[in-house]
Amino acid sequence: MALQGQVAVVTGAGQGIGKAIATRFASEGADIGIIDVNGEKAQATSEDIRRIGRNALVSVADVANFHAVEAAIAKIVGELGRLDILINNAGIEKRAPFLEITPEDWQRQLDVNLSGTFFCMQLAAREMAKRGYGRIVNLSSVAGLIGPIDLAAYGAAKAGIVGLTRAGALDLADFGITVNAIAPGPIETELMLGVWTAEALRERPQHGAIARFGTVDEIAASALFLASPESGFITGVTLSIDGGAAAAGAYMVEKYRRRKASGKPIGA
Repeated sequence: MALQGQVAVVTGAGQGIGKAIATRFASEGADIGIIDVNGEKAQATSEDIRRIGRNALVSVADVANFHAVEAAIAKIVGELGRLDILINNAGIEKRAPFLEITPEDWQRQLDVNLSGTFFCMQLAAREMAKRGYGRIVNLSSVAGLIGPIDLAAYGAAKAGIVGLTRAGALDLADFGITVNAIAPGPIETELMLGVWTAEALRERPQHGAIARFGTVDEIAASALFLASPESGFITGVTLSIDGGAAAAGAYMVEKYRRRKASGKPIGA
């Protein structure tokens, strides 16, 4: 029980990666505070956590609203008694060609993905600093490490999270708080399965060195390590969990071309 007796706040825990992290942490002994804009989905996750045998508290809030986050953190600390871990998972994505991104869509994605991450970090760290211990794990994206197509706003925000993680690691180290990030590549979630075409679901895994999608459980396992006491000498790091896509870089295009030319795509 790596997190026995601890309290973790997970934003965007109503589905996908956030839900997987919240339930995994609960199975490791943590009580969970959930911050999500979708109260119905957040409640469903909280019920799963209670079935595991841990406490769960839901706060419905938009992470882009500083005062809403402030109230949510205060509620969670007040009812669960402490705050040891923050997982910044809440985020939004809206695709548009670079020349067609509206100012409203640009601003909203930065507000939620980047400003929301900062607000949660700052408010959670103020609580952690009182006890001289904390673990913060931010969810960036492979889109923040390499140039995404039709995702300039999202990619810019996720790249900003990498920089924010480094800055937070330096500023918060003297308070016993570590700050790290995870940059997922293509992960099989309800959102992906509901939005991507059958062709995209078949072709996209071929663009990674490991020719399959990642799973939410793999992200949760990595988040667990970075959130655990055993990771105390790791801070300011962004861990890519992307099947080797970022490592391959531009060479992945040639690898994919050769796979198609061979007529034997891996994993098909």
